[in-house]
Amino acid sequence: MNTNSTRITQSHLYRFERLVSKMVKPSEPPAICVVPFGGNLKLCAFGKEAILTMLIPKEGFTDPFTLQWADLKQIAVKKDTGITFTIEKNSVHVRYGEQQHWFPTNQKVNSLPTNPPETVTHEKTRLLDALNQAARCVDTNNIKTALNGICFRGSTSQMIGTTGVHLSIQDGFAFPWKDDVLCPASKLFASKELREIDTDEMLLGYTHSNWVYAGVGEVEIWLRSIDGKFPKVDGLMKPADDTTWLEIAPTDAAFVLDRLDKLPGKKDAESPVYFTLDDKVSLRSYDLSQQSGITLELTQSKFTGTHAKCAMNRQFLKNALQFGCLRQGFDPNRENPAICTGGDHTYIYVPLTCAEPEFAPARMTVVASNVQSAAIPKEPSAEPVPVKRRRRIVAKRQPAKQTESKVALLQSAEDVRQTLRQSLIQVNTLIREVKAQRRQDRLLRTTMDSLNKLKLTIA
Repeated sequence: MNTNSTRITQSHLYRFERLVSKMVKPSEPPAICVVPFGGNLKLCAFGKEAILTMLIPKEGFTDPFTLQWADLKQIAVKKDTGITFTIEKNSVHVRYGEQQHWFPTNQKVNSLPTNPPETVTHEKTRLLDALNQAARCVDTNNIKTALNGICFRGSTSQMIGTTGVHLSIQDGFAFPWKDDVLCPASKLFASKELREIDTDEMLLGYTHSNWVYAGVGEVEIWLRSIDGKFPKVDGLMKPADDTTWLEIAPTDAAFVLDRLDKLPGKKDAESPVYFTLDDKVSLRSYDLSQQSGITLELTQSKFTGTHAKCAMNRQFLKNALQFGCLRQGFDPNRENPAICTGGDHTYIYVPLTCAEPEFAPARMTVVASNVQSAAIPKEPSAEPVPVKRRRRIVAKRQPAKQTESKVALLQSAEDVRQTLRQSLIQVNTLIREVKAQRRQDRLLRTTMDSLNKLKLTIA
């Protein structure tokens, strides 16, 4: 091999390209640098406000060089084919299989942020889920830049995201700083490539040069922090004395989540749904054009306090249920935000001021949370991204009760199908007998008519 060449695989480039694609906008292609790092190779992507590096094993030696983003995308394929880079003056010769290309390059590469940050270690899946949940409550279109990012509050160990209309607060995260640090809400944290990395830990840090650092295995991410002062939100977490508290059962939460996107009125302004807490716990939605609606009765859920009603954007209700915030507090006077809690997560949103439509009961379709839905517990999950290990596949063992319930449900379905088949056979048999009886009746009538005509002729 040439003394100034190095060999890796195309699949490494593919994973790197997929990660970088989620870091930058298509209109802002990043600068790509390839640098030797110890006995490995470090791939670096420099975006406008973000940097990503990935350490990969290699064969041979090479000087640092650069690649154009379009050139990298051309050779980044999901294959294990070996790919060799050889530097030749102002170009890099790329060979893989029977393919070869010459791309322009130079040895002047960008530099990474200095002053390595002090980091803390968190459980990878929990931290990625928390970042994704906080990002769902960030207003990326707001000109107030403080609302564009996720707040890492060092003084209270909280992760906060808000648009000013809804707010997510997650506790229990240690940060190696005391002040507020505003981190951009990046699509990187939702990527399956990060979840596939064979590690259970994720590092988090902050440099004095205003870079937020995240490390997952061989991948390092640098995001430039956002300047601005995050709004005070502590006062919103104090419920009123007369708050009505609703305890949503996990089975009812799964029942609602399964139907929420299919309820009428989704395309209406604010996409409203209505909670009613009186003799029953009911969730209603309406189709104003058809003058009809649907009621979901949450038969397993209960509330304490006075009767209450609350109108909300269905996306806010969906967030609360997926975040596991099943204890929800409503102000009977409809003057304060709704407060939803669950574990270390608090989710707050501003209810809608619109009045619930009044339709005749005959125009309402009632759907109840029946015994079958309550018999199969199904916890609502946040960010349903499948976790698939890249180097080691660990099959998760399902709880015995849940497995037995699924088996019982499948058996019940098979029994119902067999019963329907038998009923169909009986119905078809009955139809054939009725048709045969009709033919016999017609034949008898024809015979009697012929006999009567014969009698008349003889007479």
